[in-house]
Amino acid sequence: MTTEPATVPHRYSNVRLQDLSWNFIIPFALVHLGCFAAIWTGVHLETFLAAVVLFALRMFGITAGYHRLYSHRAYHIPSRALRCIMWFLATSSAQRHVRWWASHHRHHHRSSDTPQDLHSPHHTGFWSHMGWQYHKDAAPWNDAALRDFDKAFPELKTIDPYAWVSPLALLALCSVLWGAEGAAVAFCWSTVANWHVTFTINSINHVWGTRPFETSDDSRNNALLALLSFGEGWHNNHHAFQSSCRQGHTWWQLDITWMVLKVGEKMGLVTKMKAPPARAMARWST
Repeated sequence: MTTEPATVPHRYSNVRLQDLSWNFIIPFALVHLGCFAAIWTGVHLETFLAAVVLFALRMFGITAGYHRLYSHRAYHIPSRALRCIMWFLATSSAQRHVRWWASHHRHHHRSSDTPQDLHSPHHTGFWSHMGWQYHKDAAPWNDAALRDFDKAFPELKTIDPYAWVSPLALLALCSVLWGAEGAAVAFCWSTVANWHVTFTINSINHVWGTRPFETSDDSRNNALLALLSFGEGWHNNHHAFQSSCRQGHTWWQLDITWMVLKVGEKMGLVTKMKAPPARAMARWST
């Protein structure tokens, strides 16, 4: 069990303005404010549906790309061109480049819910949801933790420094297609939704839910978050079996990302999908 939150001083309890990464906070705030522009532009069915589609595509990019492909290498995409498409989907969510994301996620698993975990709700309070990544402590990433990347994903050397291009290209496309309404609704609404659903896995999924597996952290399964995040809400399952590509272990634990990847496997686009061990699946048959 983790230490009770009340006994642990929050990591960010004495944050100063100079401790924040304003080059990330300002765009983050602008996209949130951009959502309110819909009050003046209006919201039509076409742009609303575009926001839903963009949310789904980028949520898949986050879960299948940032998380299961890059951070855990739970499956493989043989085609370099298809990996570049996955990279674009992931980075278009404006959650920084792959090396930053994967490095911090691997660190999270090594130190989950300890004082070294930058986004544990037990040690950072509300900062665990989103604020941690806009503190200067979170700006660096650890290349030593990504030594496998150069061989597995050689294209990242070329494209990852330009991760900022992906969301800007998507914003430009939405603006060209639907003007200011496209920027506000299709882009800003879907981006903010992607952000906060992703962030709940850091915060809410370590506070509310069930714990079918005993782990060294406080990870939990939450069915609502699993639905919104395409399977990531089965977080206790994931922390118990981190290398598994499948996070929903039963038919009723909906894992949309795994289901789509299974279709890709049948088409020959995806290989080496790692499954939960037999003892994990046996847990649900008793």
